[in-house]
This record gives sequence, C-alpha cells and structure tokens, in this order.
Amino acid sequence: MTKDMSQHQKEFYEEYWKQRENENYIHTKNNMWIPPRIRIAVNMILRDYNINGNKSIRVLDVGCGEGAFGKLLTERLKDQVYIVGCDISNTALTRASSLYSCVFQADIEKNELVEKLYNQRFDYIILLEVLEHLFRPGKVLSQCYEILKDDGVLLASFPNIAWYKYRIDMLMGNFPKNYLLYPGEHIQNFTLDSFYKLLRESGFSPIEIDGQFVFPRIFKPVRLFYYVLKRFPNLFGYQLVIKSRKGKNS
Repeated sequence: MTKDMSQHQKEFYEEYWKQRENENYIHTKNNMWIPPRIRIAVNMILRDYNINGNKSIRVLDVGCGEGAFGKLLTERLKDQVYIVGCDISNTALTRASSLYSCVFQADIEKNELVEKLYNQRFDYIILLEVLEHLFRPGKVLSQCYEILKDDGVLLASFPNIAWYKYRIDMLMGNFPKNYLLYPGEHIQNFTLDSFYKLLRESGFSPIEIDGQFVFPRIFKPVRLFYYVLKRFPNLFGYQLVIKSRKGKNS
C-alpha cells in the first residue's frame, strides 16, 4: 500500500470514529447494546479457559475499536487475561485504552503487527469485523500466524454477503447495505466459502463456526427451527464467527 493510500485509510477511520462518537454509537457505554459477534467470541474463549484449567492467557485484539471486546473479556477473566488492543484510529484507542492491558496504533497492512510486537506471542488473536476492511487481508493473517502460539486460536468474524436477505437484495438489482456508516467501509465481501479459503491459504484450519443467525419470518416460533436452520450458516448467518488453529485440516 502506498504512503498516500495508507494515510487516506487512517484519515477515513479517524472520521469514522468521530462520527460514531457524534451519533453516540459506542458499545462500551453503560447499558449499550453489545454486538452478538463479540459475546460469541468471548464465550468461545471462556469455554476453552474452563476446559484448560483456568490458566492465564494472552490475547491480541486487532482492530479493537472502542474496546467492547476487551471490556467484556476483562470483566469475566479479571487479572487472568493480559489483553493488547490495536487499531489504526487514535480516536478509537483513546476510548479503548482503559479497557486493555495496553494499546497501540498500527497500520496492520504495513507489517506493523510483527514490527511493534517484536517477539511476543499470543494464545488468542481476535479479528472481529476487520478483514473485510482491508486491501490485503491475507497479509494480515500471515502476521497473525507468525505471532500466534503454535497451539493458539484465531477468532475472526465477517458480515456474510451470502445471507439470504442480501441474496434477495441482489436479485432485485440492489447491492446490500452491509456497512454501518459509509459504503467505502468494506473493501472485501466474503461468503463462508471464500472466508474459509482465505483462512486456509494463510495457514489456518477452521474448527468451529458460530454467529448471529437471522431467519425469515415464516420460520416461527424460531426456537422450533433454530438448530435445523443453523446447519445452513452461509444462507442464514448474518455475521459469522470462525474459530481456527494453525495447520491444515485433519
């Protein structure tokens, strides 16, 4: 990425977070709604934590934003988690700084994860709604591979462009509104298959899938259909969270 493009991207996200603040759309505020993807990722870690004997863990939250993930995880694990947050936006990091063990500003497409973290290694690396915002997501995943422990876990989420409502939008000739404030937020559009392909090309093996599942209204009451429809995540998954480890699929 050229210097001018990199600077433009930083300016874009400074404006983005200032707009979020102006609209009071900050998930770390008291009684504010927390996106399901964040709760799902935290629960995946807590489940592992209990299984593995409650050992302290090191976590890197890439694209941490205002710090909602760090807030929720730290509330649950207290001093048993050392959590580092990074983001391209200093505006976001100002809010996140009190919720993490430490934070730092980075342009992750310029290899700054590896450069700024030196020889640190992490049990978990978190990429929630990040990879679709990048020109070269594979390059970022390669850095994550390098700084993730050999037995570590990558948790990544993405907005699924193949969700059934988006398919209907496209059949009607309309591109889905799958962004929050500006159409330019999403540089990539992923389906489950293309996201799996990206992970595998970067050396990761997907081992678990969860997410926010939103179904057509004809399937009511939802509790009667939920576990059947959840078997079709590429159709009914609005946002999907993928748990991966290093290595090839067994």
